[in-house]
Amino acid sequence: MLEKVSAILDVIERGPASSAEIAQATGISRGTVFRLVRDMARLGLVARDGDRITLGSRIPQLAAASDGVPSAHSWAEKLAALRDRTGAFAVRLHQLHSPATRVCIAEVLDLHAPQRSQLGMPEPLRADPVTLTFLTWQSNQPGARVPAAVPYRDDTLTRTRRRGWAQGFSGPDHCVAIVAAPVLDRRKRVVAVLEISGPVAVLTATPGRTHGRSLIAVASESDVISECLYRRGVAVPGAPAQTVSSLHLLTTTRRTG
Repeated sequence: MLEKVSAILDVIERGPASSAEIAQATGISRGTVFRLVRDMARLGLVARDGDRITLGSRIPQLAAASDGVPSAHSWAEKLAALRDRTGAFAVRLHQLHSPATRVCIAEVLDLHAPQRSQLGMPEPLRADPVTLTFLTWQSNQPGARVPAAVPYRDDTLTRTRRRGWAQGFSGPDHCVAIVAAPVLDRRKRVVAVLEISGPVAVLTATPGRTHGRSLIAVASESDVISECLYRRGVAVPGAPAQTVSSLHLLTTTRRTG
C-alpha cells in the first residue's frame, strides 16, 4: 500500500493529474487510486482541484521539518520583509522552466507597483540580471550552455560570481532598477533566482551595491531554499491557476504604510 501511495505522489509531483492519468501512469486500478487519493486528501498529502489532484499542504511542511526549517510561510514573510526594507515595488523568485525559458514561482508586489504580475508565466531568457544570475551559477555545471540570445562573456560571469549578485536597469530612460541573487542548494547549484525591482529613485543608481547583500542574505535562508527545492520540478506553467494559489496570496499581501 505504501508503494502505491509513493507511486501516486511520484506522478503528481511532476504536475496535477486526474485519477485516470494516475492510474495509467502507475498501473494501479482507478478504483484503488480513488480510494487512496480520498484517504491521502484526508491526511493532507494531496488536494483536489476539480478533477485534478495536486500535492497537499502537508508535503511542504514535511519537507521543511526534515530540513529543520520552520514551515509557516516564513519564507514568504522574508520576501515581504525584503520588499519593505528595500522599498522595492516587486520581489520575485524565478526558476528555469527549460534551457531557454524561466518562470516566476512566487512574488510580493507593492500596493502601488506599476508592474503586472508575472506569477506562473513562462518567458524566454533575455539579457537581464535574472538571466545573468542563472547563467553565472550554471556556467560551472556539467552540460551548461549559454543561449545565443544572451551572449554574456566569461569575464562578465566571473565578475558576477565574485560579487554574488547582478544588477541592471529597464523601462523608459532606464528608470527601473533590478538586482538579482542566486538561491543555491547544499551543493552550490542554482535552484532559483531572487529578484527585486523598483524605481531608481528608491533603489538608487547603484542598486547592487546598495541592496546586494540583503538579497544574498535572504536567498541563503534555509526556509527560502527549502521552498525553492519544493517548487522545483512542479509544472506551474499550463497548470490551473489554483495550483499556485498559495503563491497568488502573496500578491495580495501588500505594504500599507
